[in-house]
Amino acid sequence: MTVANSATPIAALFLGPEGTYSHQAALQQFGDHPQAKFIVADSIPECLERLENDSNIDFAAVPFENSTNGQVVFTYDLLRDRMAKQSDGGDGLNRVIPELEVIDEQYVSVSHCLVASSPLNLESLPRYKRIRIYSHPQVWGQVDKYLQKLKNRCPQTVVERIDTPSTSEAVRRTVQVESQSGERSELNLAIASNAAAKVHNAHIIDQGINDKQGNTTRFLIFRKRSATTVQLPDSRTKVSLLTFTIKQDNPRSLVDVLAVLKNHPVNMCSISSRPLKEEPKGRKWQYIFFIEYYCDSNKIDWDAFYQEISASCSLWCLWGTFPRNELYSS
Repeated sequence: MTVANSATPIAALFLGPEGTYSHQAALQQFGDHPQAKFIVADSIPECLERLENDSNIDFAAVPFENSTNGQVVFTYDLLRDRMAKQSDGGDGLNRVIPELEVIDEQYVSVSHCLVASSPLNLESLPRYKRIRIYSHPQVWGQVDKYLQKLKNRCPQTVVERIDTPSTSEAVRRTVQVESQSGERSELNLAIASNAAAKVHNAHIIDQGINDKQGNTTRFLIFRKRSATTVQLPDSRTKVSLLTFTIKQDNPRSLVDVLAVLKNHPVNMCSISSRPLKEEPKGRKWQYIFFIEYYCDSNKIDWDAFYQEISASCSLWCLWGTFPRNELYSS
């Protein structure tokens, strides 16, 4: 994103500590800004909460989905919960107007490494009785085959997975635990990026351990909806993110919503869902749907489009319209 006044200081949150993929996303987004300040958050919820409540924070870079592992459910559920919390209708209709909006996206190539606190080679791993591996929960599904090979390499070793708030925190914790441990039959490792290993002066003992090469995480860039920051014109294709719930008592209710996109016609590029946390009327198996669609066409009557969306949904929320990053197709 290009901010119109680059002389104005900005503060951007990312899921820390330094060296995470979230940090890389924030740097890609704001690294060229001469007065950008990057601030660490300890969790994804903290990123959005501080952006909402701290007047000194301007933006937040938040992981949204991974090309191998799918949804970052923490983020999806945060948007779901905010929509439910503000469901009094922002404009007299059944539209929810959130405090935050999405203004851009970033794509970060993910290359995982097996990291140790000190120099080590893979051949020495079978001698340990127990190996604890620290990483972010989203990582496990991206290295499942590698971990199975590691277990086969060490048949007499108990291999544990331990969740951490971020991959960089996984390295920090590994280094800390190893420095305090006197047990030589046990080993603590981390799965993280090359950058995270460098930040914590750790050592890479295996790299490129992703089950699928070309693994990429997509990040959304949020700001306060009331922000006065002005963006320069951008010629890139525009995408909108919209969430909605359906009218459960109406047959074909989901089809009716999707038919609005077909009839106008609007090109939908993704759809997914999450279970509602609060069950309407005590019913189970209720969902919130997330759709993204291209919105550059000047042949579409957008006022009519959103009126029909409103008529077809129980609740709906437009989280923002933002430029499609060129890395989407790479």
